Amino acid sequence: MKKNFYLDLLLFLSGLICILTGIVLDFHLFAGHGNGRALKGIITAIHTYSGYIMAAGLLFHLIWHWKWIKAAVGKSLTRANGNQG
Repeated sequence: MKKNFYLDLLLFLSGLICILTGIVLDFHLFAGHGNGRALKGIITAIHTYSGYIMAAGLLFHLIWHWKWIKAAVGKSLTRANGNQG
């Protein structure tokens, strides 16, 4: 349970950072703040590495929940084939 909490927190924070930095980059919100090119480089690096962290967290999440995923998909496929088991 504790492991899931920390993993979910990591996924949430890295996703939030990735979204926010993506918005800043997309709307060029760093422009006009001193050395814009240097700031853009920093924001781009944060965006990239938060995405990497999120991807790694997602991989761990899928691995840790693999038994549940298999069971849920199997149950859904059984119901889709008309067997209400």
